[in-house]
Amino acid sequence: MVRILVIDDEDNIRLLLKEIFALYGLTMDEAENGRVGLDKLAAAHYDLVFMDKRMPVMSGFETLERLREVSDVPVYLISAYQTSEEMEAFISLGIEGILMKPFSIEEVAEIALKYR
Repeated sequence: MVRILVIDDEDNIRLLLKEIFALYGLTMDEAENGRVGLDKLAAAHYDLVFMDKRMPVMSGFETLERLREVSDVPVYLISAYQTSEEMEAFISLGIEGILMKPFSIEEVAEIALKYR
């Protein structure tokens, strides 16, 4: 079974993603910031990560930089918008793609089911 980690400071986003994954028989772990997310990634294997771009404690970019030092897990960025410079920076760190807010159930499922 695919192991998914969602790193996002917004409770409602984490809850929504958990409910979407449940519709497809998928489960997820969650982290409210990048530091907690990195701790979870160090403690367990994940097949897929969804991560917010803007978070307190540690930004999505900083989290991804640190993550890439130890793992090549596929990461999808969750974002409402991004500049071309931000996009280039995230691409340079090897993101798989972007899940744009607002997103649909189908968009989330299509991404997650690729890793099942």
